[in-house]
Amino acid sequence: MLDPAIRVLRSPLLAALVGAVFLHVGATGCGSGGGGATATGDAGAGGGAGSAGTGGGMATGSGGGAGGAGRAGSTGAGGVGSGGTSASTGRGGSGATGGSVATGGVTGAGGGAGRGSGGNAGAAGSAAGTGGAAAAGGKSGLPPPQPVLNSMSPGWNLGNSFDATPNETSWGNPTPNQTLIKAVHAAGFNTLRIPVTWTNHLGGGPSYTIDSAWMAKVTQTAQWAIDAGMYVFVNTHHDADGQWITFPETASAAATVAAEVKAVWTQIATAFKAFDARLMLECFNEPHNVNGNDAATQTDLDMYLEACVNAIRGTGGANATRLIMIQPVGASPIQDGIQAMMNASIITDPNLLISIHTYYPTNFGLSTTPYAWGSADDYTSMRDSIAQQLRVWLPTQPIVIGEWGSEGAQATANRTAHALAYSQDVTTAGMVPVWWDNGGSGSGSYALFNRSSGAETYAGIVTAIMTGVKNGQAMPNNWATP
Repeated sequence: MLDPAIRVLRSPLLAALVGAVFLHVGATGCGSGGGGATATGDAGAGGGAGSAGTGGGMATGSGGGAGGAGRAGSTGAGGVGSGGTSASTGRGGSGATGGSVATGGVTGAGGGAGRGSGGNAGAAGSAAGTGGAAAAGGKSGLPPPQPVLNSMSPGWNLGNSFDATPNETSWGNPTPNQTLIKAVHAAGFNTLRIPVTWTNHLGGGPSYTIDSAWMAKVTQTAQWAIDAGMYVFVNTHHDADGQWITFPETASAAATVAAEVKAVWTQIATAFKAFDARLMLECFNEPHNVNGNDAATQTDLDMYLEACVNAIRGTGGANATRLIMIQPVGASPIQDGIQAMMNASIITDPNLLISIHTYYPTNFGLSTTPYAWGSADDYTSMRDSIAQQLRVWLPTQPIVIGEWGSEGAQATANRTAHALAYSQDVTTAGMVPVWWDNGGSGSGSYALFNRSSGAETYAGIVTAIMTGVKNGQAMPNNWATP
C-alpha cells in the first residue's frame, strides 16, 4: 500500500489503471496509517522455500534439480558443486553419487535438468547419481518454484510495522515480538511477509549504507519466523511508492536510481545470505508512478527489477539461487503491466516468483462501504478473475497473491465467506494467498491478530482461510461455490 503522505484522490479511470495501488483519502489497502478506526495498511505476500537436494549431475553439468522443501544432499563423490541450499535449483555436482533428493523435489531420476550452477559435465556426469531418484510427491512440467508454493500457503503480512515511517511504531503498532510470530504460525499461516521501508535508514550516496540497528530488527524478526518453521519474504516497500525509487525518469536519471537500487539490495542480500532457502527476497511492493501504468514507468521498472535481481544474485552463495519475488507496475492485475514486466531481461531466471495484489473485488476488499458479498455472480466473477485473467496472462508462472483481504467495515459473515472462497480459488489455481494485516482495529483494519499478545481477533476468518487453502489443495479446479 501507499504511504499516507502521498495518497491523493483519483478518478475511477486512474484507480482502475493502477489496480491494487488504490489511492484515496479514506483509509484502505496497503500502507496507510496505523490501522485505527480509519487507518489501514499494506497488503501482504508469500513465503520461502526449503533447501534443494544435490541430485546427481546430468550430461549438461546442470544437475541437482530443485528439491522443493527438501534438505540439501551430500556432495557427489566426483562433484564440484556444494549441496544445494536453494529451494528451487540446487548446485548439483557433476559426480555420479549425488545426494538424495528430499520430499517435494521437482525432478525425477538423476536430479533432472535443474538450472543450478552445477559442475561441468564429465565422464561420470552423464549418469544419474545414486541419490537422484525421484522425490516423493515430485511434480514435472512446472516452473522450479511451483512445488514450494504448496508448502507456503497460506501467508500473512506484518503490515504497518517495519514499512511505517520513520520507524516500526510510527503508525500505531507495537514493535513486533516473537510471541506474535509464533501465534501466527500456530494459527496455520506458513509464510510471513515482512514489508520494510528503508528510506529513513539509508546513508548518503554512493554507498547508501543501511543503519545497522534497523537491519538488526528486520533480521531478528525474520529469524523468529524461520525458527517457527515459516517461509519469509523481506522487501523494499514504500521506497518505490513515491519515495527514492521514482518513475518515470530520463534514461540517465533512471540509471542513477537503478544504481541506488543495486547498492541497497546488495546490502540487504548480504545481510540475509546465511539464511536458509525459506528466506526469500521481494524486490519492491507496488512500484508505481502517479501517472499510472504508462510505458515510461514500465520501462523504468524493468530496469529497476534487473538491478534488484542482479544485485541479489551477485552476492553469491545461497543468494545465487534464492527465490526472488518481482511484480509489475503497482503489483496490479492488469494485462499490459504484466506483459511489460515479462520483457525484463531477468525474467528467464528460474527462481522467480511473481507478486500480484488483488483485494478482489475492490468494492469489497478495498472499501469501507458495506457490500453483501456472496451472491452466485460474486463467486463466478471471482473464479473468472483468476481462471480467465491471471492464469491466462501468466499460465505457468508461480504466482503469489501478495496482498488481499477485507476491511473491518464489512460484515463479518461476508468477510468470512469471502476469505474461504478467495483462498480456495487462489490455491486451486496454484497460487499462494497472503492476507494483508495492518494491525489496529476499526472499520479500516484488516487485522486478524492482536499485535501485542498474538491473540486471534477474527478467529472465524482465520479458520475460513485455512479451510479454503485445504479445499484448494484437494484437487485442481476445485472452485468455491455459494
